Amino acid sequence: MASVNIFETIRARVEQSGGLLPQERRAMFWFSQYSAALKNWQKGQINTKFKTLKDGLPTQAIVAPQKAFPGYLYFFYYEPLGKKTLPAYDTFPLTLVVRREVDGFLGLNFHYLSYLWRARLFDVLYDTQIQENPDPLKTRLFLTYKVLDSITKYKAFRPCLKRYRYSQCRTPLLQVGATEWDLAMFLPVEQFRKSVKADVWQESVESIQERKR
Repeated sequence: MASVNIFETIRARVEQSGGLLPQERRAMFWFSQYSAALKNWQKGQINTKFKTLKDGLPTQAIVAPQKAFPGYLYFFYYEPLGKKTLPAYDTFPLTLVVRREVDGFLGLNFHYLSYLWRARLFDVLYDTQIQENPDPLKTRLFLTYKVLDSITKYKAFRPCLKRYRYSQCRTPLLQVGATEWDLAMFLPVEQFRKSVKADVWQESVESIQERKR
């Protein structure tokens, strides 16, 4: 996947328009397929084991939360344990897993960044941390928290670094294959509670700028 060129093009377009253009139909079609697949899973397989779906979506896989693997990108529904005390939270994260833990995982939720900042951060990650594989579901952006914390160019990651508990995941995880990263990154599907996305994004930008001083 020549994603660098794709991200440069999308970043320029997002910078001009402030969001997805109407002709980004492929992204919405891709996501609608996942939504339908997840609803069918919930209705018909709620008491069975998680499994990879094989329904014409070769770059999507649905896995158990405990199978989340560092370097892979996932969508899932989530309900934070301390939601009453949080100023804002996203119930549908798009998360790059950074580290697995005993009761959950640490990850970068790109929804806490505006489309432009997502593109900027993802460009940096792609340029330096890509581990490619012929299988889109095995290509990953592998980086450790130690790397994130030590390199100045990753300052944009801090507002979107979140810890997720397995027990609070309300659905299995949709792993996004590398051929669909560009689509997933700019889908307007963030679902914030207790705040609107514009305010969340503004707080993230202020946090990034504060750390640069």
